Amino acid sequence: MFVAQDLMNKVIPALSFDSTVLQAVEFFKTHPQNFAIVSASRDRLHGVLTEGNLMQVYLRYQNQPAKDSLIFYRDYFEPAQLVQGAEPFPEVVKKVMTAVGNRVFVIDPKGDMVGIITAKDILPYFSEELGKKSGEAFRVAADELKSQLYLYQSFFSKSPFMMHSVNHDGFIQMANEILHAVLGYEYGQLIGKTIFDLYPQESHRKAEAGIKTIFNQGYHEVVQSEMMHKSGHKVSVELISRALVDQYNNPVGTMTVSRPKDMKILLDVLPQI
Repeated sequence: MFVAQDLMNKVIPALSFDSTVLQAVEFFKTHPQNFAIVSASRDRLHGVLTEGNLMQVYLRYQNQPAKDSLIFYRDYFEPAQLVQGAEPFPEVVKKVMTAVGNRVFVIDPKGDMVGIITAKDILPYFSEELGKKSGEAFRVAADELKSQLYLYQSFFSKSPFMMHSVNHDGFIQMANEILHAVLGYEYGQLIGKTIFDLYPQESHRKAEAGIKTIFNQGYHEVVQSEMMHKSGHKVSVELISRALVDQYNNPVGTMTVSRPKDMKILLDVLPQI
């Protein structure tokens, strides 16, 4: 069975949290990747800085040059999706598909970062010829992956209920088509946004507390709340949440199922899905 450590690239584009903004600019000028993990050590990852977000960081830095360390601009970092080195191929592919930036960072049993896997690393294994050379174990894994991804697409993406998942830091890592449609977004635009984009300002504290409850208790009771439409108006919703866990039973995200209180909203957008 192929696992994450068989797929990973050990050369990781990385910047220290105390690197300056100008040092980051020089880094991107001399490295081929368009992103870098920002960390304090191999087991303390702060997030991912992309070259696009670095442009925004640089503009903000111009107005406050005394704050020249990258850590001052943490709100511009993308979340870093982690996988264990022993995670099987199908699980790695699913996480790469749903991770912000389609990249995951591989950690060892001690929690230290040891590699990175991007969509580019996965794509060659979709080749029929490479699959044949990789043997029976790969074929079984590939068949399992196809089955799981079909189920994922059918159940999650096409569900008539609004569904989304966030990580520990409140970043949206999955959101299905109906949620996008109800809130006025093109499919995929919610990925990478945060709960602060999803809920109105007066609900932000409750949303943060809700995430902690889900990760600590494994679930959250039914809640009456509101979500923000892209246009700025509020949509009254009812929602319930539980924790998503990995194969080691560690919580890695939330799964929230919701519906608008006015079901006509769903009926209006369903034909578009």
